Amino acid sequence: MNIKKVWKNSKKDTLFLISVLLFFGFGAMLTILAPGNVARSTLDGTQRGSVFACLGNYKDIKWQLLITLLSMIAIGLFKQKELIQKEIIYFMIPCIIATTPFAIMGYFTPRCFVPYEILIIIIMTTNVQVISQHISSHKKTLIGVSFLVTILVFGKMLPTTYSDIRYILPYKIKMTKQLEEAKQNGEKDVIVSKFLFMDKIRREDLINIDNFFIETNRDSVVNVYLSLYYGFDCVRAISDIDYLIEIDTDITENVDYGILNKNTLELISIVTASDKICFTIPKQQLGTYVVDCRDKDLRSHVKSVRIRAVGEEIEHPDLEQLINQT
Repeated sequence: MNIKKVWKNSKKDTLFLISVLLFFGFGAMLTILAPGNVARSTLDGTQRGSVFACLGNYKDIKWQLLITLLSMIAIGLFKQKELIQKEIIYFMIPCIIATTPFAIMGYFTPRCFVPYEILIIIIMTTNVQVISQHISSHKKTLIGVSFLVTILVFGKMLPTTYSDIRYILPYKIKMTKQLEEAKQNGEKDVIVSKFLFMDKIRREDLINIDNFFIETNRDSVVNVYLSLYYGFDCVRAISDIDYLIEIDTDITENVDYGILNKNTLELISIVTASDKICFTIPKQQLGTYVVDCRDKDLRSHVKSVRIRAVGEEIEHPDLEQLINQT
């Protein structure tokens, strides 16, 4: 194929080609320069360390590319050279140009492939129509291929749709109701139920799936934006069977506190904190898990204590059952 031939086409075709290239290039740069994508690209690029390794991003649309290539070979056999040239010039080259910067940077998110997948679908649809015209009863063939592709698409979406309906939608309804009730009650520091079915949903269908749900850590991105949206000071999530323990102190330097099972003397975890010690424990184990801090008289530095669960709070909590200094 000689690309120079495109300039001998009509002004309309030439203008279309230039517009496609410009718009794809502009869209690619906007996506690349988005602050979050720049941060992830820098991180991912350093981890992979190779342009050729970065080209592995294209594996996300490997099947679309393979089917497109096969369809182009098929119409080539039917001597549709002009159609192949147009597909390469008007669709494939702009896709390559627009995705090259991401390949070099080393990170190309699945959502960034959407416009290119649409163009690939256009190519495949056109090619199927051309191929079916060379087959007897081509209308039936076209209907059959369309039906098969539809089944394949819905088959791929089915597991995701099931997990959305079975786990994510009920959680969203439950969590939204809890937030609305908290807002009506004038609460500012809110605790809602934690999503507990991460292992039940398809992780490959979501980007950074852990960042889609509220966490116990108040500084997570989802927590911050949800707090701003609903007008709360803080939104956190814990399991329905847990208590959130918050101990406010006047200690300024960072100290490592151990969370100890006082019955077995097993150290469960380490919490690094200064003015506030936060951890969660099962409700049935309240009084069993304690803060272990033997190098400081922690009790004399405590300003306040809160023991809360989803929709409840223990009034006048007993400080002695929460701190171990023996």
